[in-house]
Amino acid sequence: MIQRFLFGLLGLGFAVISTSFTTSTSTSLPIYFPEYKSVDYSKNVVFQPENLNLFYGALDNYVHEKQQKVVITHIGDSHIQADFLTHTARKLFQKTFGNGGRGFVFPFRLIRSNSPLNVGIQYDGQWSGCRSISYRDHCNFGICGATATTFDSTAYLRLNPNLDGDMNYEFDRLKLFSYHTPLSFDVNLLDSDSLTMDFDYQPINSSVSEIFFNNVQDSLWLAFEKFEEQGYFQLFGMSFENSNPGVVYNAIGLNGAYAKSYLRNNFFDEQLEVLESDLVIVSLGTNDAYMSERLFCKGCFKESYEALIKKVKKRNPNASLLFVTPGDFYIKRRYHNANIDQVIEAIYELAESYDASVWDFNKIMGGNYAIKKWQSDGLARGDLIHYSEEGYVLQGKMLYQGIMDGYEKRFD
Repeated sequence: MIQRFLFGLLGLGFAVISTSFTTSTSTSLPIYFPEYKSVDYSKNVVFQPENLNLFYGALDNYVHEKQQKVVITHIGDSHIQADFLTHTARKLFQKTFGNGGRGFVFPFRLIRSNSPLNVGIQYDGQWSGCRSISYRDHCNFGICGATATTFDSTAYLRLNPNLDGDMNYEFDRLKLFSYHTPLSFDVNLLDSDSLTMDFDYQPINSSVSEIFFNNVQDSLWLAFEKFEEQGYFQLFGMSFENSNPGVVYNAIGLNGAYAKSYLRNNFFDEQLEVLESDLVIVSLGTNDAYMSERLFCKGCFKESYEALIKKVKKRNPNASLLFVTPGDFYIKRRYHNANIDQVIEAIYELAESYDASVWDFNKIMGGNYAIKKWQSDGLARGDLIHYSEEGYVLQGKMLYQGIMDGYEKRFD
């Protein structure tokens, strides 16, 4: 008999239909997985989980001391920008190890792109956008490769990270990723009555400032003051944080991003360093492989991916690395992409070279031609590249479960 279950325990708010389920019986949160024929749950393991021991040690410290932040930074493309996958994993980690804050947000609506549905965004004034995926755009680029610029001192931006009522993302500190020079507008933060708030603004480097509030805030109202020759404001994002120990899960994604495009982000290095990540997850390769076999160059992809990893290692030398393989997909909805196998092969080779772990999502989803089956199960969209909300939520739960299984098996 078909049954319908609501994930009330996890507070995820999603219903699933299934005839049988698998579940974990460990110290992690119990998660129920619908038994889709297209998903191979037996492959939901992390390859070389011992390479995550630095991250697992940070989780251990939280469990024993309840005093520290544990920071996960997930870098990727459109699968990450939408934040369905990452928000699911974020909530699961925070329900297990504490809520350290919402983490990184870029207001993509400012540049006419899709923003996470769990963040409210309002703005006024004239804003323009740049993306590092476009070689026609010549801007400063921050960690995610998106830039919003205004020359209008009367412009403003309001963000509410609390649209998902399941989690409390109130904050009393903020990392503001913006380019500040003597020519950039001064930042002014307003309360609900349009009055200037009390806050402590502390620049860290040329593209990051830390802001401390005297009271806990549930939303941000960012405005500007113009003095003398000041003429613009350039925004790369922000990280909402609180004073509590627990997990911060940063989703760093950009539609169309590929390994080489991240190398154009001139402020990537210094902004990544400020995040102080314990685990860096890299989910790239789909756009790198989106071309004919004749044009694809495995060595070129591997070179760009390796250059990105070197940046990560240099700025966060104590962070564990987890590489996620791209899922199966089609080109123009008609042709199966034969380059994926070479992309995955390169990812495994780099994992061996840089002591990284691998979460092979391609195997989990069923390998070559699996995207058609995922579409039939309602887990993938008609473009045969992206997933439905249900598909992304399933991925987020499996990613959490795969990482947690490696964490708990250390004690077997």
